[in-house]
Amino acid sequence: MTSIAPSPNLLVSTANDRFVRLHSTTPPPSREGQILDHKGTVLEKIYVATVPTVVIWDETADTSKDVLSKEEQEDEVWNDMEQVSETDTEEIRRKNKRQHST
Repeated sequence: MTSIAPSPNLLVSTANDRFVRLHSTTPPPSREGQILDHKGTVLEKIYVATVPTVVIWDETADTSKDVLSKEEQEDEVWNDMEQVSETDTEEIRRKNKRQHST
């Protein structure tokens, strides 16, 4: 691990494997020596081009944006695609055929 940045609800870590990881956190046990009921989990794992050396939390959190799940992001991509009909496809094939024969 090369760097960590804790916040009230999350922990960000970086490592030499070029991943930045966003972890959930849990509160400490109520009594010393008590075992935690739950552990935090890795919420996001992001590959970066260079080995990250430092990560800093600036004590602000933008919670106004809705975080979309990967499935919702994929749905958005499919919904934003242009609809192509069967006749459009045939017309494109004919144009391509004419261009290649010339």
